[in-house]
Amino acid sequence: MDMRELVKQLAERMKTLNHLLPILPEEELYVRFESETGTAVVVISKHRISPKVEVDERRVLTVRGSKEALESLLSGRMKLQQLIRLQEVHISGSFRHMLLLESLLHLAKPYRHVC
Repeated sequence: MDMRELVKQLAERMKTLNHLLPILPEEELYVRFESETGTAVVVISKHRISPKVEVDERRVLTVRGSKEALESLLSGRMKLQQLIRLQEVHISGSFRHMLLLESLLHLAKPYRHVC
């Protein structure tokens, strides 16, 4: 699946989850996901969660990795810290923003139906 499509799905999922509201930042945080096949950006704040093209470089958190690693992160199969320990992804940005992203991804991961 295309990186932009994965980020769009994440943004749509996050918009519907009211339990995320207390930890969303007041100021916009830009998260850039980069792989060998493309780049996608999502802006996250209390006021807006949406895919984005333009980025404020002062408030950006960049997650770089293979397409497969980023897919497993965005789909909720792997946690951000697991991928960092396995050296599958690399983060550049503030530690606080990284922790916030990790919390948001964990709380927004899709439910899995067990039959």
